This record gives sequence, structure tokens and C-alpha cells, in this order.
Amino acid sequence: MEGIESKNLTKKRLIVFALVAYGISFLMMIPMYIGKQNGMDLTQIVNAQMCSPAAGVALGYLLFYKGEKRVPKMFMIVLVINYAVQLVLGLLSVFANPFTANDVLNLAEAAGPASDDVAALAGSQSVLKLQQLYLMGGELILIGCSILLWIGYFTAGRERRKFAGIARNNEGKGVLLVLLFVGLYCLRIFVPVIAEAILTDTVQSTYSYYGNVLTNPLFYLSILSLPINYPLTIIAFLGEEYGWRHFLQPIMQKKFGMKLGVILLGIIWGLWHIPVDTMFYTEDSVPQMIVGQIITCISIGIFFGYVYLKTNNIWIPVCMHFLNNNLIPILTGEFTAEVLEDQHVPWEYLIEILIIDFLVFCLFIFAKEYKEKKKTKEALNA
Repeated sequence: MEGIESKNLTKKRLIVFALVAYGISFLMMIPMYIGKQNGMDLTQIVNAQMCSPAAGVALGYLLFYKGEKRVPKMFMIVLVINYAVQLVLGLLSVFANPFTANDVLNLAEAAGPASDDVAALAGSQSVLKLQQLYLMGGELILIGCSILLWIGYFTAGRERRKFAGIARNNEGKGVLLVLLFVGLYCLRIFVPVIAEAILTDTVQSTYSYYGNVLTNPLFYLSILSLPINYPLTIIAFLGEEYGWRHFLQPIMQKKFGMKLGVILLGIIWGLWHIPVDTMFYTEDSVPQMIVGQIITCISIGIFFGYVYLKTNNIWIPVCMHFLNNNLIPILTGEFTAEVLEDQHVPWEYLIEILIIDFLVFCLFIFAKEYKEKKKTKEALNA
């Protein structure tokens, strides 16, 4: 009877998860399309989507574990409320935005001639896009809810944290794995850059470009800001990992096996990006972007899944996800997340991604964590 109830409960939670993470996210393609046609900034809707998987899991806890005292209710409520507010702000950014893309405020010019050096240093960072009014509000909500999330976490107690899958286990091992990820990530970024420079005989210009990046104070300020931004924006990155790694990975591995389960999870994760792939990341390379996204989600998903199985600590993949998203603007020398928008992805680039991702991340699928016949405790309880 207990097993039947567990399966029924899992199905109910899966339905709620799918409706929130997939249903709402894909429904938001309608306002995203309208906004795109009208030249509106869609970043707030993208940020809201990041929070949807964890909100789906949290809503499942709140709906189907009403009498369970081990549920950290404040933690779960904050996840749901944050997503709801981010979603509303996303809609307002499209349908109630008084500004256009041309409405900007140059902070350096407003500060006067004495700020010329600062303007030269900061570049686009000194230009405030008034159209991003709701995005700025969303970021403030993100910070406030991250603080409330930490309060909910620390007041939950050890037993509730363990029950909800948010306990901090194997932290020492986790730190080493984060460092390993940073090394592999840099390898993944710079091997193609070096290869292209050699093949196109642009080694000198590439060397000069990255030499300028390394001498730019913004590079070091951005690096130093990472440990400050991480706890203040953690709810966004927990937003994905709590859904994919904590909730869905054990279910997929129980049903399809340790290896196939994590690969299928990567496909599901990649397809979940379709709204942002088609409306935000690219305009002229939609099929390539979707295929590339699936390749990336499978490969990084294998590594994140390996880390989660090895540590049973969701905060380690959360930290890696944060670094994955925030290192790109720094390592490219752009120092702004706008580098992710309107990308052009040629088909031949996908072959490059496939080879590099396989060598850097996919080989971890042969680790003993994926070979063990005994399923994880989470999978058995799914």
C-alpha cells in the first residue's frame, strides 16, 4: 500500500512540476513573441523561467505534504512566491512598459566630465536601459527572496533540511569538485578559441585581445564580485538545480537506469530551454541553438549528475550552475550578460561542441557513480 501511495504521490508531484516548469514557461512564449515584435527587453521573463523548476517542486511539497511536519514550509513558500512575482514582473515588462529600447540613461555623462575615465573602463555598464525597469525590480526581489530563503533554510533545522534534500553533505569534497568544474569549464571555453586562432592564423590578435581582458580592472572586480553575488542570487540557480537534479534525476534514473536516465534528463532540460532559445538567445540560428542546447544540457547534466550522486548535496551543482552562467561574460571580456543574446550559431560549431563536451564532461558517465546497480536513496523513495 505504501509503495502504491508513493507512486501516486510521485505522479501528482510530476504533474505539478510539469505544469509549472514546462506549461507556464511555454505559455510565456506568447508574451515573449509579442515583446520581441515590439522590441521589448525579455530578460525578466528569462529570469523568471529559471525559477520555475524549483517552484514546481516546492508547490508539490506544499500541496501534497500538508500534514508532514518535516517540510521546511518557509523555504518552499519563498520559492513559490519568488517565482510568482518574477512572472508578474516579466508580464509587466512586456505589457506595461512605458520605455522603448532607445530610452537610456548614460550614468557617466550624468556624472559629468570627471567620469570620462570611469566611462571608458565600464563601457556598456555605464548605460542604464530604462526599458529594464522591471528587470531591476526583479533583481531586487531576487535578492530579497534569496535572503528569506537563507532564513528559511537555517531555521528549518537538520531534519527538515534532510527531508527536503537541501542538507549540506560532503562539503570538503564539494569544494574540490567545484574547482574541478572551473578547470574543465575553462578548458571547454578556451580550447575552441585556441584552435580557431591557429587555424585562421589569428594567434597574435587573439593573444592581444585576452591580454587586454586580463589587464582590465573590471575582470578582477567581476571575479571578486562572484562570492558576493552568489548568496544574494542563489534562489535563481537553486531554481533550476532543485528541479532537475534533486527532483527529476532520481525519478528518471529509477525508471530508465543510471546512465540512460541522466541522458534523457539532459534532453528534457535542453528542450525546456526552447522558449529562451527561440526568443532570446538567437534570431537567425534557432535550430542550431536548440540542438546545441540539448548537447550542452546532456554533457553538463552528466557532470552535474555525477557531482550530485557523489556528494548528495544539491548546493554543489547550484554553485556550479552559478559559475556556468556568470563566468561567460567575464571570460569573454564583455562583462555583461548581453553577450548571451542574439547569438549566431553555425552548424559546424555544433560538431565542435559535441566533441569538446564529450571529452570534457560526458566521459564522467563512466564513473563508478553511474555504474552502481544500487539506486540512490532519493531514487528509491521517488
